[in-house]
Amino acid sequence: MVKDTKQIQRNASLSWQKDLDKSSAKYHTYGAWIAVIFDPIFGLTDYFNIPHAFVEIMSIRISIAVISLFLLYLHHKKKISSKILIFIPFLLISFQNAYTYSVIKVEDFTGHSLNYLALFIGAGMFIMWNKYYSLSIIIPSAIANVIFFNMNHHLNIQEALVNGGLLLIVVGVFMFLLIETRYRLTISMIKSKIALIEANEELITQKSIIESKNTMISFEKAQSDKLLRNILPDEIADELKNTGKAKAQHYQKVSVLFTDFKGFTNRSATMTPEEIIEELNKCFSVFDMIIEKYNLEKIKTIGDAYMCAGGLPIENETNPIDAVKAGLEIQQYMENYKNECIQKNMPFYECRLGINTGEVVAGVVGTKKFAYDIWGDTVNTASRAESNGITGKVNITDATYLLIKDYFECEYRGDIEAKGKGKIKMYFVIKEKI
Repeated sequence: MVKDTKQIQRNASLSWQKDLDKSSAKYHTYGAWIAVIFDPIFGLTDYFNIPHAFVEIMSIRISIAVISLFLLYLHHKKKISSKILIFIPFLLISFQNAYTYSVIKVEDFTGHSLNYLALFIGAGMFIMWNKYYSLSIIIPSAIANVIFFNMNHHLNIQEALVNGGLLLIVVGVFMFLLIETRYRLTISMIKSKIALIEANEELITQKSIIESKNTMISFEKAQSDKLLRNILPDEIADELKNTGKAKAQHYQKVSVLFTDFKGFTNRSATMTPEEIIEELNKCFSVFDMIIEKYNLEKIKTIGDAYMCAGGLPIENETNPIDAVKAGLEIQQYMENYKNECIQKNMPFYECRLGINTGEVVAGVVGTKKFAYDIWGDTVNTASRAESNGITGKVNITDATYLLIKDYFECEYRGDIEAKGKGKIKMYFVIKEKI
């Protein structure tokens, strides 16, 4: 962990130093070009200040310009750093100015001080490095100045200080502090910039993570909603999500449809559990499509029994007709299924189907494994209509018959004894009237 922290700190240090080098390289290149161009041009003033040493000093200036030009070439080829590019010309120019003290007279001292002022101003404008580089120029330059100053018997300390020497010292100290302050401020700005970029990148990363999590949450929520709506009617699912519970509702007119397979038990005895499930799924999937077509709501399956109802959770007046149409289509499918099995010489089962219409109470009970269900005498009677029906037929009670008789041809069966219900008038639906 400590090793990782040190590596992170090292990478951060390299990052801001790289930016600092990039920023300083531009200024150092400008400074080197000034040494190439303006130092010889500025040397023309020597013709008026120290004419007796003009050729000698100009030769030195031109030599420094050539060296600076060569250094620019090396820097362009990435052979040297920008600090070395500016360090050598400034050091050489410092020695050049120091050497000049050995050949000037007192009256030329003030004019020559302008050379040093130009050097200091150039340093303040175009140098960006730490104090150690500055000291590496100041200390050798100071020693050179003392040596060459003492070589000139025309000069003395008092006159030198009065004629600009003191000003040079003050400006030199000021420029030293200016360069150091500028260097530190530049580092601080670069670090702040990098910190801002890193913080922005972190925010972008966090935003991306949050968006990814939100997408995942939305997907999972959609899946949960889809699953919930697959179990419950949409209206009941919405109520359950919004309030945490679903109130029981009373419906005045609901048509309940039951189916059951005759011969299923005998055929199941010769099938594996997987084959049983596959066979039921095949039939019940078709039933699901049929009742959806006629706006019925699937309630549940119990073993090989299938239960659905029309007229809920949204009430309507057409549910008896819808239920009968669905019943006829289910029996037609089972007839086709039976014929297919006969052709393949396979065992088959047939379907009994019963419908009853009346009042029910519907709702969701319990707090786990929610299931939408309906209760009431109407449900029990519909179950009896199914159990007292005949395979391949749609058996309906008198309550349903009175509501659909104008739309379907029916066959009266008489009063049928139903377990627990006594005698109930029942009818077979033959077909829809044209």
